[in-house]
Amino acid sequence: MNTYRFSNLLGATYRGGSVEFTPDGNTLLSPVGNRVSAVDLVQGRCVTLGPENREDIKILALSPDAHLLLSIDRTGHALLVNFVRGAILTRINFKGLVQSARWSPDGKWLAVTKQRRLSIWRAPTLRLGWQFVQHRTFGGHHDDVLELAWAPNSLFLASCSRDMSVRLWSINPMESFEPIALVEHRSPVRGVFFSADMKYLYSMSRQGFLVSLRYDLKEDGQEEEHGSAPLYCRPGEWVIASKARCNQPHPQKVMKCAFDAGANLLAAGFDGGLFMLFEMPGMQALQTLSLGTEPLDVVTLGAGGDWLAVGSAALGQLLVWEWRSETYVLKQQGHHWGVQCVAFSPAGPPSLKREKTLSTMEARPEDRGSLAGRLLATGGYDGKVKLFNSQSGLCFVTFAEHTAPVTALCFTPQGNAVLSASKDGSVRAFDLLRYRNFRTFASPDGLCQFAGLAVDGGGEIVAASSLGGQYAIYVWSIQTGNVLEVLTAHTSYVQSLQFSPSTTHPGQLVTAGWDSAVRVWDLYLGANKGGAAETLQCPSSVLSVAFDPRGNDQCACSCLTGQILFWNVCEGRNLGSIDGLRDIQSGRQWHDRFASSHMKGIAPGQGLGKKKGSDGVNLNQHFSSISYARGGELLLCGSRNSPQVCLYDTSSYALTLRLTLTRNESLSGVKVMLNSKNMTEAGVSWQEFDLSESEVEDAETTRWQRRLRDDKVLPGVNVGEAKDMYSERELHVWNVAFSADSQQFAAATTHGVFVYSADIGLGTPSTAGHIYGSDMGRFAPQLLTRNVSAPAVLKALEAGDMSRAMILALALNDYGLLRQVYEAVPVKTVPVVVASIGSPLLPALLWFLSLEIRPVTGTPHFQFHVTWIEALIDLHFNTLLEMASGRARTGSALEAAAASRSDVAALCLQLLVELSQRHAAMVKTFSSNLYLLKYLSVAPHESAPGEETELRDPVATAVAEEIEGEIEAEIEEEIEEASAVLETKALKGTKLKRKRQRAALAESVDELKHPIDTAKAATPRSSKMRRKTSRA
Repeated sequence: MNTYRFSNLLGATYRGGSVEFTPDGNTLLSPVGNRVSAVDLVQGRCVTLGPENREDIKILALSPDAHLLLSIDRTGHALLVNFVRGAILTRINFKGLVQSARWSPDGKWLAVTKQRRLSIWRAPTLRLGWQFVQHRTFGGHHDDVLELAWAPNSLFLASCSRDMSVRLWSINPMESFEPIALVEHRSPVRGVFFSADMKYLYSMSRQGFLVSLRYDLKEDGQEEEHGSAPLYCRPGEWVIASKARCNQPHPQKVMKCAFDAGANLLAAGFDGGLFMLFEMPGMQALQTLSLGTEPLDVVTLGAGGDWLAVGSAALGQLLVWEWRSETYVLKQQGHHWGVQCVAFSPAGPPSLKREKTLSTMEARPEDRGSLAGRLLATGGYDGKVKLFNSQSGLCFVTFAEHTAPVTALCFTPQGNAVLSASKDGSVRAFDLLRYRNFRTFASPDGLCQFAGLAVDGGGEIVAASSLGGQYAIYVWSIQTGNVLEVLTAHTSYVQSLQFSPSTTHPGQLVTAGWDSAVRVWDLYLGANKGGAAETLQCPSSVLSVAFDPRGNDQCACSCLTGQILFWNVCEGRNLGSIDGLRDIQSGRQWHDRFASSHMKGIAPGQGLGKKKGSDGVNLNQHFSSISYARGGELLLCGSRNSPQVCLYDTSSYALTLRLTLTRNESLSGVKVMLNSKNMTEAGVSWQEFDLSESEVEDAETTRWQRRLRDDKVLPGVNVGEAKDMYSERELHVWNVAFSADSQQFAAATTHGVFVYSADIGLGTPSTAGHIYGSDMGRFAPQLLTRNVSAPAVLKALEAGDMSRAMILALALNDYGLLRQVYEAVPVKTVPVVVASIGSPLLPALLWFLSLEIRPVTGTPHFQFHVTWIEALIDLHFNTLLEMASGRARTGSALEAAAASRSDVAALCLQLLVELSQRHAAMVKTFSSNLYLLKYLSVAPHESAPGEETELRDPVATAVAEEIEGEIEAEIEEEIEEASAVLETKALKGTKLKRKRQRAALAESVDELKHPIDTAKAATPRSSKMRRKTSRA
């Protein structure tokens, strides 16, 4: 069974919420809807964790050891996640809006602010069953507590509130400690911070005023008595050290601020798009930068104060700024108002396999020249076309030539260009080598908009369908840009079109329109090319069409009735159909007054008494986009008003898998049932009202943003910049697409592109493990019995039984233990060890080798890895073929289970991809240094005193010595025989004959000695320079 799991979320905009740096400062965590996105700023990777909160995430808190991640949504529901593995440990409801949450520096406590109270919780541990245990609750503020800060010793913490006060607390009651309250501010306090030595306490208000408190110890002669007591428990007093104000423009107010105690740096973000960096305690301005006119919702310092993360929800932008070099480390911005279309690149051309660097984030050796089939293009309502690397998850190119929404995308078959159709009346072609718009296509009159787009199999012509007018399909030549044909036969809007992949019908084009017809054109047939179209009549309007990639002249089309029809376009015959009405399960919008279930109009308990089969079924459902897998055995279907996508088997026309893209209750159209607790007394859902003003920290800024937004809203518009706040929260699935190898598929929605990857059945670890913590924490046992344990593996390793140790390590499938055994196997015994591995453990070995070859997670012993792969293919090639075809070699249940759990073909393909990437990364180095390597291999070298002058290959030396011994023995026998002959004939021959015989004997001896000299010359001898080269 084909299964897929969530892999990544691309193109989503930043919608607010706190961001966090990992302790090493290399990874940035940010909320993306109800999920968490992790960006590796060093390796240039971005992944999205699988766990989902109920609603949009507001607060993120990462423990100091980076093992536990707490994510809290806007309603107070929280998830405790194992960050490295991406597994949910526990859930908790704080029953209210949480303003801030911080872990203590020692990781033993968690502080959470809710309304006017501050709660201290014990850190969840395995001993506590990962449950939260409340320790203490503090109350003293008269308004909501906005921020808090821990002291470096984890014994004290400070909080600031809207009541313009700052308070100091202790975890436990301490002798001689007195809580204090600072009331020097005249506006709500935005942040409070401790210095590294705990002598200073800084606080910044909304107006930009900074107050520094200093704790002065009293000299009472009892220092020895109070020597072990904490600082604030010693006799002393708090004094105001200084007051300062940010020199920001007058209207701007502080939204967020952050402090790095190690570097003594303070960063502040303002509501006018300005952020400033100060050096403490003198508050000297180091840098000022403007990011526009929208408020900054988050400011965070990381990497020892060198990097500054700034985010704006209004702009949908999150960036990381390195203030010392004044450069951007990360600058990512998603599509405004959602993603309209998505497309995967085909197998890459030679031009994409060059060493061209895509961007600073993509300049890693393992990613250079390895973008074949991994490009993902997205088009949005903002008129931009973005290119993503589906493995790294980052956007590296943005094309902004379109001035209207992008409606369709497609790659050329060679993969060297991407084409986009837009409502601005143009079809543009972008070069993927130079990243420029090299061709623009338009209609002859220039008065139509384009909806559908397709490119033929040869990459020579492009066709696009128009909106309105004659509902024509325009055909252009990509090389010249001239219009070749205008096809007019449809009587209504043509929404989808596609060329046939069959080599026997290269110019066959299928178009689908709202006139309930699918028309088949042959552009290369007849004198007038297009000729008359053959019509395939459908029961209702056709929304999407897709050709079977196997080239069997079959196509699938989705209709407005919820059906998917399969046609043979050459014979005009209907092959079958899928009724997907009961599989779609559309979500209920907030303004709906009834549930979207299939029991509408049926009384409880009367389900079996239906008169017709369609009674109770929501007939207003359909698949708006369909896409074939590369093998043609799966059909991916997505519906506009459903958060679910369906996978169908094209041979049995049965539902194989149904996946839910998101369960975010902050979006309209996700829930199915109607819940009366979310409705007012008048029967209106309270989710339709904009209640954000009561949840934000600055009501004036929110009112100002709302006024600007209301000025742009137009009645009846639910897409783009002129839509209202309610339409912005609706979830719609616009387009779906399969990757070239069918290992991934993507769904373009109003809130980003959801990418799913094939589940190969080997316990694939969390995606966060690839960028933080590596894969060392992965543990997915394949065969777990009493004898399969870590001590048994180590015992076999100590005893020198490498085959047993490797088999037990593969069965246990612990990455760290498996690598230890793997590196301990001698090179000579690799074929023996590989031969002893049974077929049930071969998928685990393939997965492990693919990870070892990868530069990020593996080791640099490339020749050692290749030796293992070569032995695996030589010894188990037939077994892998049988497992890939779904057959067990011996028919045992164990092998059948192993073959069913894992996709052996996908594992072999992944191993091939990793090998190709490493080869592409090394080929440039070897090709550019080819003559240097040849010179070093033959160049003479004078040995230093005491150094060996020769280095012989032991195998070649042994062979040469053996040959030399055999030849010397043969020479001695020949000499003895010749001497005996000479002695018997000495009396009969003359002196001249004796000389001739001796000359002939000498020639025979030279001929026998020649192989010895040849063997000696063939023995490799290297100098010290050659030994260094071979080691490198």
